[in-house]
Amino acid sequence: MQQVNKAYDPAPSRVKYKLHRLWLTPVYRALIRTGLPVLLIFVALMAWLRDPDVQQKIVTYFENAQNAMEERPEFMVQQMRIQGASEPVDKLVRDAMNITFPASSFRLDLPALKTTVEDIEAVETVSILVGAKGVLQVGIVERVPALLWRNDDGLTLLDAQGVVSGRVDARQDRGDLPLVAGLGVEQNIAEALEIFQKLAPIAGRVRGLMRKGERRWNVVLDRGQVLMLPEDQPIAALGRILALHRAQDILNRDILVVDIRDGRKPILRLSAPALDGFKKLRLTAAEEDN
Repeated sequence: MQQVNKAYDPAPSRVKYKLHRLWLTPVYRALIRTGLPVLLIFVALMAWLRDPDVQQKIVTYFENAQNAMEERPEFMVQQMRIQGASEPVDKLVRDAMNITFPASSFRLDLPALKTTVEDIEAVETVSILVGAKGVLQVGIVERVPALLWRNDDGLTLLDAQGVVSGRVDARQDRGDLPLVAGLGVEQNIAEALEIFQKLAPIAGRVRGLMRKGERRWNVVLDRGQVLMLPEDQPIAALGRILALHRAQDILNRDILVVDIRDGRKPILRLSAPALDGFKKLRLTAAEEDN
């Protein structure tokens, strides 16, 4: 019989067989052909990017590219136009925004600029946008002062809502506005304006209103006269004083104070000469009776 050579076996080894079967798997072939080269490239790229000089070059490149795009002529703001602002407020707005032109529209933080302008006391509302032809358009609505308030900080302008709208150095700077003084004025603006409106018949003699104890008002007239109004219903009490003045002309007499704090009837305080004259008159009357 012919002997079989046991040293040669045409069948593949188990490891070779498993590798061959694995190679026939699509996922494994994709990992070897694509994944492994990509991984090697990625490792090499990471090693290259860890170099500080390379990192700085990349940052510089992208910064230059960004600057080149942002500074294109069509994106540059050349000037600013402010509408609705008086000359003093216009200057305050420009100083507050502090923009150097030309400036890239990408570098203008419009919400932050809007907040900055709104912090100006004289500004009520503001709108900011980049318009055509590189013009930054700023629309201003100023607060309208209604009263001049004398306080520890000087002379402050208040609008009809009691919001500070500016400051002045001297009373003569805003002689057109009625004057108020004292604490708690800003919370009672509506009442103060109503009192001034009620005082219209004698407006030429009114010097201002004084808030007393943060509770009530005194009306200060020329010649040192004072009308002391009650805490409750001051308008009605003032109406009674003015009615009495129309009937008896009391505010043109030698009277220093008209006190109507009880809200019913006024108490009159005479000036010193008038009081002396009244005493003499009473003394003369008493002597005649005797």
